[in-house]
Amino acid sequence: SARTRSDHENLAKHYEDASKEMQASVAEHKKRLAQYEANKGLYGKQSSSLISHCQGLVRIYEQAAAENKSMAESHRQMAAEVK
Repeated sequence: SARTRSDHENLAKHYEDASKEMQASVAEHKKRLAQYEANKGLYGKQSSSLISHCQGLVRIYEQAAAENKSMAESHRQMAAEVK
């Protein structure tokens, strides 16, 4: 429902912020993944499940970050085109 340049710029900012949050989640889960991989013995049989879970979350958050970044770029372009 964005119609004005300001509307599109606000949406672009929203998507950029969301992308940054997703990137922070990627970093957090990569850190946890490294811990699980380095300390497999501490987690026993659960280690492979924990590693797999973190790998999945990293992929999901990376995809979400990329999609939000793309949406931000689209709205920045639309803002530039609005008179």
